Amino acid sequence: MTIQAELEAILTCLESIGQPLSVGALQNHLAVDMPKKTLQRRLKKLVEHGQVIADGEKKARTYRLASYGISSSATERSVTESLALNEKGNEYNQHPIFSAESLAQLTYLNTPPYGRTKSTYQRQLVEQYTPNKTFYVPLSVRTKLHTMGKRVDKALAAGTYAKEIGQKLLIDLSYNSSRLEGNTYSKLDTQKLIEQGVSAEGKVHEETVMIMNHKEAIEFLIENAEDITLSSFTVRNIHYLLSQDLLANPNACGKERELEVTIGKSAYTPLSNPHQIKEVLARVLLKAEQISDPFEQSFFLLVHLSYLQAFEDVNKRTARLTCNIPFIKGNLCPLSFTDVPQEDYFKALLYFYETNEVQPALELFEWAYKKSCEQYDVVKESLGDIDAYRIKYRAARKEAMGLVIRNDISGAKISAFLSRYCHDNQIEQPDKFIAMTIADLEQLHEGAIIGLGITEAMFKAWKRR
Repeated sequence: MTIQAELEAILTCLESIGQPLSVGALQNHLAVDMPKKTLQRRLKKLVEHGQVIADGEKKARTYRLASYGISSSATERSVTESLALNEKGNEYNQHPIFSAESLAQLTYLNTPPYGRTKSTYQRQLVEQYTPNKTFYVPLSVRTKLHTMGKRVDKALAAGTYAKEIGQKLLIDLSYNSSRLEGNTYSKLDTQKLIEQGVSAEGKVHEETVMIMNHKEAIEFLIENAEDITLSSFTVRNIHYLLSQDLLANPNACGKERELEVTIGKSAYTPLSNPHQIKEVLARVLLKAEQISDPFEQSFFLLVHLSYLQAFEDVNKRTARLTCNIPFIKGNLCPLSFTDVPQEDYFKALLYFYETNEVQPALELFEWAYKKSCEQYDVVKESLGDIDAYRIKYRAARKEAMGLVIRNDISGAKISAFLSRYCHDNQIEQPDKFIAMTIADLEQLHEGAIIGLGITEAMFKAWKRR
């Protein structure tokens, strides 16, 4: 039996039983013979892919489908008792993400697309939204998430916290965002790819490129946190970095689409007029930029960029990274979409596309942010390790880098130029400044030139020297 067949057998068994199962109980219920160690390896893989959720520790650990959960009282009952209660009609099952009301709303999607009401893009959703007066995220939720997501007690430069957890954020967000697109890289393989450049065996090239694109795009957000604004320029740069070498039409990377697109398994049809797409994207981002609350701003970006489908492809990935800008700039816990089940994620978005109702998407957003906070539940005092020198001279460093590139300085001449720059600008510890700036220049790429006062053409010309 193939590994894929074994994985499908496990998922089928969990779905048919409908209750969390221990490894032993699952082994007994499986329709195929599978050694315990093999079963444990397959379950680990399903957990990594977000298809199965593990609850409890060691011998008390049970496994359930990611799309379903149960109340704490039910976890204390045996499978036999649980099934018996079901036969009596007692309802104790609860979805881990959605409320009963949202679950009832989502049953709308059980009807095939051809049987649902056809819908098109509704511009009034943006036009009637008034920043800081209209709210998708209730005050109680905003307050709660802000308390959970706060990571620093003092004013620090934008992006400071994201830099502190940079490597972990690169891995978590790259892995989870790619997983939601069907990428089969495990988290461990994602880590190896990001940290060592080692591709996993047996993966298609597109999966590797998808993860590396995420890495570049997230680095772009972190490095340029102080200068980034919610503009078409920013979103197009994010899209370019995420979509490079993945689209059939390379010219479509970082550019609003000029052709019609459809949404699979949906009765929703996005805008098709290229002029309107550019106009509405600019309008969405103008409204978003005016929103003062980071959680309202993030959720607004997540749903509206996904809904607009401004690009030929890679729209949801662009939305997931863009919605992190408020958190990165505000030194809040980022949203890494940890453990978010793929099916629930797409159902919530699809329901918003077709009905313009936000409740399921909002509940998923709230749940996902709580999960991310647990993932990054680090001691605030660890920020005391931040290099104060690097922060103090960030603006000067960027100015110097821009001058190097604009003046087309390369090779050994860079060090001499920076030495003069340090003297003219009274930079303390010039050797440290020079080493830091040269290292930044070596790592510089097209997606990280915001704030340097240079154009992409200038950078490419300098890079070719």
